Amino acid sequence: MTDTARISAHMLREGRRNIAETICSHLESSSSLNKEIAPVTRLEQSETHIHILAACIEFQSPVLLNDYVQWVTRLPESVSPYFCEISHFLDELVCIVEAEFPQEVAGVVQHYIDTARDSLLAESRVEPSVHASLPQAQLQRNYLVALLDTRRNDALNMVLKSIEAGVEIESIYLDVIQPAQHELGRLWQTGQISVAQEHYCTAATQFVMSQLQPWFLTTTSANQTLVATCVGDELHEVGLRIVADLFEVNGWNTIYLGANVPPESIAETLASSGSQILAISCTMTQHLFALADVIDIVRSHPGCEQVKILAGGYPFNIDPYLWKRVGADANALDGKAAIRVANRLIQSRSQAESQSASPATPQLDARVPTGLHQSDDDLSRLNNSLITLQRKLNKANVELAALNKANEEKAQALQLADRRKDEFLAMLAHELRGPLAPMELAVGLLQMDDLSPALIRESRETMQRQLHQMKHLINDLLDASRIAHGKIELKKEILDLADVLNRAIETVNPFIREKQQDLKLELPDTPIFLEGDEIRLTQVFANLLTNASKYTDNKGTIWLNTKQDRDAAVIEVCDNGFGIDPELLQDVFTTFTQEQRSKLHSKGGLGLGLSLVKQLVELHQGSVSADSEGADRGSVFSVRLPALEPEENYTFAESDSMALSSQNIPSRRVLIIEDTAGIARMISLLFEKLGHEPQVAPNGATAIRMFQETTPEIVVLDLMLPDMSGLEVAQELRRLDQKNSTLIVALTGHSDDQHRNQAREHGCDEYFVKPIDMQVLQELATHPKLMTINGSSGTK
Repeated sequence: MTDTARISAHMLREGRRNIAETICSHLESSSSLNKEIAPVTRLEQSETHIHILAACIEFQSPVLLNDYVQWVTRLPESVSPYFCEISHFLDELVCIVEAEFPQEVAGVVQHYIDTARDSLLAESRVEPSVHASLPQAQLQRNYLVALLDTRRNDALNMVLKSIEAGVEIESIYLDVIQPAQHELGRLWQTGQISVAQEHYCTAATQFVMSQLQPWFLTTTSANQTLVATCVGDELHEVGLRIVADLFEVNGWNTIYLGANVPPESIAETLASSGSQILAISCTMTQHLFALADVIDIVRSHPGCEQVKILAGGYPFNIDPYLWKRVGADANALDGKAAIRVANRLIQSRSQAESQSASPATPQLDARVPTGLHQSDDDLSRLNNSLITLQRKLNKANVELAALNKANEEKAQALQLADRRKDEFLAMLAHELRGPLAPMELAVGLLQMDDLSPALIRESRETMQRQLHQMKHLINDLLDASRIAHGKIELKKEILDLADVLNRAIETVNPFIREKQQDLKLELPDTPIFLEGDEIRLTQVFANLLTNASKYTDNKGTIWLNTKQDRDAAVIEVCDNGFGIDPELLQDVFTTFTQEQRSKLHSKGGLGLGLSLVKQLVELHQGSVSADSEGADRGSVFSVRLPALEPEENYTFAESDSMALSSQNIPSRRVLIIEDTAGIARMISLLFEKLGHEPQVAPNGATAIRMFQETTPEIVVLDLMLPDMSGLEVAQELRRLDQKNSTLIVALTGHSDDQHRNQAREHGCDEYFVKPIDMQVLQELATHPKLMTINGSSGTK
């Protein structure tokens, strides 16, 4: 936010009393003034308008101001009469600001007010009534009618009977209570019920919710804790109560603080309870200032450094990016979304080690609980003791049953994992042997005399395809291992989604063309920007497109559709192929499970592609899902990724097309240190074809001597040598290279971080894993180190 905007908001907020008095005074004789409104109410309404305008400027939300102005305009007078039309009020406010405020500040205020005026000319948004298609639509209607008829007990009984009939507690909240509250708000805002009726129904709903708590699952201690609070003097607490109860239903421990809690007390509660999430509700725009203050205090309080803050309430539903500007970590539209977002927020936190010891057998205490119906009568005391023992025994039985069930599920999971591992190893052996047979035949052909150029070309292309397949299989294995051990590091940058998708399409186009399939691409008119790792996101969509092509017939159709849904980018890969069996949908993203849509049509693979997609998307704080209507009905894979707020000045990394052209690549002296003669020969030939001067050293001692004699510009170093470690060779070469002008490149089969770090510590500039691409070798000649130290001249 600019300093001018911040100053504008501050001046409006601090001076709202004086500005409101001046406006009321100017409008005193106006024909548009509602004379029936008391002067005190006029002043309060004026201050509210100004305070909301200040909040919209402070938190850069013209859309929130537009919504407020439209709401005031369409609000029936019977609900909340205003002392004058909002347009007249805004006219007076503009005049005062232009006269009293600095020119730059007045310009900011004028811009927001003009935008709000323009919004009045557009069609106003009307709140829809509750959908009749909800799972418990009839129960919701009966429940709401009972509340409006002041039949609180009837409303409670119909809910309890539904639970006894098998309706889930979560469904009661999501499909009955939550939509009923939305409908009550709509009925009040449209003047169909009074504020007294709305308050009664809300109080009755809170009573019903309090009676549902015995059905919450509390047999085990939750290791996830949420603190729920309303900012400032918020009166609309029932929405937050619903959210807190839904968290309890889903196994969380919740600490409900409600409204009017000092920010310092909120922070202390978070720190002392070890809570991972703070859910904070704000339903009034003017309370955004207080919400931002609470967030600042929590962020700076000792013990709250790892707390994630989830903001919610009406303003956040109107402006999908508002949560970022108040300093929160995320927002959610409803209780179900809040649980999903909260689970995602705490994924990055280290999980507490689960207790392996079995719960101790509860000791049954036969003493009478203090203060519970105590009596001098012995029979009464014994009866109370029996009730206490019975409750403890029931709870112990429930805990024991839950423990037995958990152990059975773990045993089944282990058996399934072991079976999948065996299947995977058998599949791995088969898939790795697959490319070897045609490669061996191609080599046999190339050894024959008088081969035609066509056969030579065909043999070469066969070997190239099979090598690519083996490399793909090995890369999938390595990526799965890195992700499983948390060793994937994303190199994030600002990306245009269209560029990422085009790179993915370029990768899979040969496969799609080979099957003569039709790829239809649909991009939105407005660019969608993401923050992510371009290579990994390209891998995600290339895998999905490859999967779609693999399970679609020749001349089939594949669709790649994108759109922006609030603050998320949604990318769908659809096909009209073989579809997915509904029983397999839940396992398509599971590691070591190859989705067998049709073994007759499968193109092989390790079953890791979709698992990698899911894990890479989740590393980008996104989600992926699969859907299919069944066999031969095609499939849809949908990816959701966080989208950046639209900006004009994003900068992007230089593309590959800006690299030096091949004719500008200088010739370099290259020393290849490799003990495997075949590999050394091939690398030497490649460097020679690229116009360089290669030499080969088969061991470390020879390499050190040749380095002193020829002073190479590039050293390609195998880390496993027969006479000494490649790391020792690198260290000695770096000692001899006093000017640090030689580019030392480690080339090895080890892809782990430990070997990378060791190579860097011993003087290697780059680290590549075998096999190395020709393009990588070509780019070594223009490595920044050589271009800056040695210049671009090279050896002529």
